[in-house]
Amino acid sequence: MELNTTINQLPVNTWNWLKMNRAVLQGTAPDAGGSNVLPEISELPAGVTLNSSAQAAAGLDSAAGKDFTALMDSLHAPVCELTAAEGVQVQTPVIMRWHMNGGSASYTRQIIRAEAGAQLTVIMVYDSAEGKETADGFHGIQTWLYAGKGAQIHLVKVQLLGSKFLHIDDTSSICAEDALVNVTQLELGADSSYVAVNAALPELRSRFQSDTGYLCCGTQKLDMNYVAVHTGKKTDCKMQVKGTVRDTAAKTYRGTIDFRNGCSGSTGDEQEETLLLSPGVVNKSIPLILCGEEDVAGEHGASIGQLGEDLLFYMNSRGISRRQAELLAARAKIQSVASLIPDGPDGQLQEQIRSFVDSAFSAPVDGTAGADNE
Repeated sequence: MELNTTINQLPVNTWNWLKMNRAVLQGTAPDAGGSNVLPEISELPAGVTLNSSAQAAAGLDSAAGKDFTALMDSLHAPVCELTAAEGVQVQTPVIMRWHMNGGSASYTRQIIRAEAGAQLTVIMVYDSAEGKETADGFHGIQTWLYAGKGAQIHLVKVQLLGSKFLHIDDTSSICAEDALVNVTQLELGADSSYVAVNAALPELRSRFQSDTGYLCCGTQKLDMNYVAVHTGKKTDCKMQVKGTVRDTAAKTYRGTIDFRNGCSGSTGDEQEETLLLSPGVVNKSIPLILCGEEDVAGEHGASIGQLGEDLLFYMNSRGISRRQAELLAARAKIQSVASLIPDGPDGQLQEQIRSFVDSAFSAPVDGTAGADNE
């Protein structure tokens, strides 16, 4: 199935000449009824239940958009539901792993629910263990989060797919009074990645936090759309994005804080840090604050630039080449986000992330074959 559809639409259009109001999802999707890679799920902690044949969620807006939801509907994407019972404080994260090989496809949906007073951490890892440099395929995922009164959900998504994958990741959440949803994401692999997060904050003191790290190398394309909608009083959101773009890669970030009428006393902050390592990169950023309420405080900022020549000279004088300096800087941004991720019982995830970043910098680029360029 050839794709040519709208995705990651801004809530409110800006100037058309910027060509950032939306993205066009292009690529090949699997046919319904074909082979579908399902996740491996770790042993569930006490107080957490799994329903592997749940129904699709309703009532949450999607930052990816209706067209992607319709695509997942047409594929009959299976739904599983994880629920942490009321008051359960789960210390051990639930780990879900998708192992994708060349030519494989996955299209799945998850509902993650924390009842009142519960705490739950879920780690999702998508990787291509074999032939990651050339592995191709399709990976589409939708995740719905429901945090009950006073509950906390920490969702972690780590994308380590092969360099020819099409990856679409759509997350939607809603928080009850005094609840917190925390989304931590690392986007490192795939050829084309479309990442969307929508956070609904309708209740008193409901909170949302996201921390995203990325690395775009070669000809990778990463398109992100983050939206936090404040309708409850004294709600709060914090969104941070950090990453590196090099070679001829292209990255787009849309971040929207939407203060709607009635959300008095609410606060929001979005910050972006982007390191540009090559003259041929394409970097687009559009932070938005929409305001329909007077008694709110919203902030946004962006730091976009290159490594300074003074810093490069200093490091080179101590035997550190330009490529090594770039790796150190890129790894620091990734690590600042990766440090927020629990490593899980197998203790392998942090090492897997470090290895992936190192291999990205050692891969051949435009005939340089990973040489240390001074």
